[in-house]
Amino acid sequence: MKLLNGATLRTLQFASMMLATSALVACGGGHDSGNAPGATVSGTAAVGAALANASVTLTCKNGSGSATANSNGAYSATFAFDGPCAISATNGAIKINSFAAGAGTFNVTPLTQLLLSYLAGQLGTNVNGLLAGISTNASIQNALTNSAVIANAESAVAALIQKLYGITLSSSSFLTVSFTPGAPGADADLETLLAAGAITSDGQPAASLAAAALAAGALAPLSGGSNGATGGTGSSSQ
Repeated sequence: MKLLNGATLRTLQFASMMLATSALVACGGGHDSGNAPGATVSGTAAVGAALANASVTLTCKNGSGSATANSNGAYSATFAFDGPCAISATNGAIKINSFAAGAGTFNVTPLTQLLLSYLAGQLGTNVNGLLAGISTNASIQNALTNSAVIANAESAVAALIQKLYGITLSSSSFLTVSFTPGAPGADADLETLLAAGAITSDGQPAASLAAAALAAGALAPLSGGSNGATGGTGSSSQ
């Protein structure tokens, strides 16, 4: 049998590597699809009532996904991505926003919209800038994947609501707590806030509450915030 010389063997090895790389990209291993195949983000979209059949879109650091909520506002999207992800849920004239640090449960409610206002204040931007920066801005990406930062921001929002409206939330972990519309707990919190005027008919936090959250966040800035974390337009809106 004739043996291959060293140069021919190296050429064949290189060709095999190129074929393997091409096959990986063809199967969705490219940058645009993210690097966590089959990861799932799920949760509930609600504004006091379920956002039944809402259109849910997720735009991530790498990759994007979508889902349609069921009659109880529950959604689930499995796709390849790298977190964090901006989440929006739309039902008619109602559109509310949230975010996912990675795979897991992440709700979309007026409280998560308010949480974004607080975090935007901490990072020296507004909600639009924060959402835009999720796919481009390292400071924003680091903040929204830091469990301590998220937990502290949730607690600050809960404290702000208690101060302004005298309402104590059943859980400060409103971003990730599992709940069902119409049941006690997190959904009852939303109904109480709606009755108190803290949530408007379009599912948004009251303008004064959103402004207060933005201002409170600005008083507790995160390292790397201000100009380094704007990721979009200035801080003139919530």
